[in-house]
Amino acid sequence: MPAPSTREELLDAAERLIAERGLAGVSVREVIRAAGQRNNGAVDYYFGSWHALLIELWSRRATSDALVRELHTAAEDAQDRLGALVEAYVRPFVTEIAACSPSYWARFNEQWLAGIRSDFVASPQPLMPDDPTYPPIPGLENLQRLLADIATELRHLPTGDRPARVALAARFVVSALASWERDRVAGVWRDLDAFETELCALMLALLLTGSHAH
Repeated sequence: MPAPSTREELLDAAERLIAERGLAGVSVREVIRAAGQRNNGAVDYYFGSWHALLIELWSRRATSDALVRELHTAAEDAQDRLGALVEAYVRPFVTEIAACSPSYWARFNEQWLAGIRSDFVASPQPLMPDDPTYPPIPGLENLQRLLADIATELRHLPTGDRPARVALAARFVVSALASWERDRVAGVWRDLDAFETELCALMLALLLTGSHAH
């Protein structure tokens, strides 16, 4: 296996440190040192800016985005459409986490969501916080469409309440997977495939709470 490039080392260090401390708790210099670099201008040299590094952190998850799109499309013809949409949200996260050992992706997302409005599904710019330290992240349109379609399936709730329920369920999944990552570090993790099945069932139950039909 080829050695990681300096760009990859900087991306990995940023993801890990943000996962552990949050975006506000990490400095550019700390990321540079954690990546084993001595040049204080390494982030600017390789990415152009700190925001550009963060944007690339998201964009390197292209495989996950493609899986969201694939599963979302398949859900259109599913007999249990809501269940299939839930799977389209959960499985790409699980796939990303399974691809790395250790994984920091769920914890990174958990920290990112901590700075985002609780109504992010219904807000004019979903997944985009008002905090200027967060860069605008491109390429989240597939995820935004998926969350919107999940909301349309919650017909047992008033229309205005649906996005908030989806946002709550989405945060639950991310936090549960972040806990799984922490447990794995401690050596007490559960089988990830079984955990995915349980997470889908729990997210579905959370979405359907208040429905007399289920």
